Amino acid sequence: MATGNTKNHKKKAKLSKLKIAGCVLAGIEFIISVLFIYFAISTKVVPMKYALLAGVVLGIFPILVVLMQMNKKTGVVGIVLAVIISAVVGYGIYLVRHADKALDKVTGKTTEITVMNVYIKKDDPVNSINDALAQNYLFGILREKDRDKADETIKQIESSVSGTVQTKEYETIFDVAKAMNDSEIQGFIASSAFVSALDGSEEYQHFSDGLKIILEKQIETVVEKKAEDNPEKEETPKAAGCFAVYLSGIDTFGSVSTKSRSDVNIIAIVNRNTRQIMLITTPRDFHVPLSISDGHKDKLTHAGIYGIEVSMDTLEMIYDVNLDYYVRLNFSGFINIIDALGGIDVYSQYSFGTPMETDYFTYEKGMNHLYGKAALAFARERHSFGDGDFQRGRNQMEVIKGVINALESSQLLYNFSEVMEELSNTFETNMTKDEVGELVQEMIESDKSWNVLSYEVMGYPDWGVCYTGGGEASVVTPEWRCVDYANELIRRTLDGETMTQDEVKENAPKGNF
Repeated sequence: MATGNTKNHKKKAKLSKLKIAGCVLAGIEFIISVLFIYFAISTKVVPMKYALLAGVVLGIFPILVVLMQMNKKTGVVGIVLAVIISAVVGYGIYLVRHADKALDKVTGKTTEITVMNVYIKKDDPVNSINDALAQNYLFGILREKDRDKADETIKQIESSVSGTVQTKEYETIFDVAKAMNDSEIQGFIASSAFVSALDGSEEYQHFSDGLKIILEKQIETVVEKKAEDNPEKEETPKAAGCFAVYLSGIDTFGSVSTKSRSDVNIIAIVNRNTRQIMLITTPRDFHVPLSISDGHKDKLTHAGIYGIEVSMDTLEMIYDVNLDYYVRLNFSGFINIIDALGGIDVYSQYSFGTPMETDYFTYEKGMNHLYGKAALAFARERHSFGDGDFQRGRNQMEVIKGVINALESSQLLYNFSEVMEELSNTFETNMTKDEVGELVQEMIESDKSWNVLSYEVMGYPDWGVCYTGGGEASVVTPEWRCVDYANELIRRTLDGETMTQDEVKENAPKGNF
């Protein structure tokens, strides 16, 4: 009899331990679930009703696990369930935290980087700044443009090495390039953005191929739009729920924070009340005065060399709208984002093919479902079209439309962490995390799709003197009727008028441009 009692006692003790283990695991599961809901809400992108619904669902499981401990068999099942749910929710916490950090990285950006390099000829045997100073090299610098950053670079060099940097001033980067070719100087100190402008010119194409960098300095500056407004400028007022964003696209690999030419210049007018977005694209070679050029004309793309705020100020001089935000994109980095979204649907006006690296991509007239590399090749191609850069601009807008449409789909929710990780390497904005989160919440909650329209401002191929280079270059002379029409579209969008793409196209100015 005593033996039987002992067995029963051990059995009850074992069952009691099982219950305790189940209850402890249920408690751990509850804590993990609470943390998951907290971190999900902290991302600012999860609508509260979804967070509460997830909280209710996850809150039921710990109670269920506790109730299952009343029976040995169900108790074991409950423990297994608690372990599985805790592991899944724990992994969810990792993904949410990972995405949240990526969101922190790309939002609220108020600085950009100027990369100042010391260049010498590629075949020069000198390989360090110390050797160059020891041989009394003479370095060219720009007299005014980015002079403060050149002076800071020189100061940093002289404070860290022995010797004095000997310099000679030049008016433009083209003058510096000529001096290098004529062996008037042995090297020069300039930002990488100015050298990229040389590479893009007719006279000095691929100039950087003959150079090597013996020193690099990264100088961080604050993005500050001009404080004063032009009293003569008539800006279209914006109602609540409306804002204007400058989309600046650079087609390079590397940090998206680095100052560089802006190959894509799009103004997005967003009306959250009508859920309509009007994309206005301006040709990269538009020949207009820059905000810092004292009335001298230059290619619009060169405005980015002086900072994104100069690009924004220059566009505000062209159009009747104040730009509230900027978004800087690296189109080359779009490959992984588009793949993470499961590809995008893009409309092509033509059937064509184009090579990119070792691949060759073909596109049919009409809708095409494209993955990363194919979408990038589509956005970069210009040689297949009679109007080259103009059609490339249209295609880039189609890619942006495709991305917006894909971001509205449920695919974003499934791959949110992966998409945010890729965005953090190719995208940055001065919008705050809360502002971006509010927009994402709208996309998730609303059952109404965005109506994305586009219009490309046109001009005439021409030749003109450019402020940055100082000499003549191929440019696009603006067709101001198109600018006026763009301003009309901006006003109508902000006024809450809904339009169709066919209507935008039908009413656009006509001409041989």
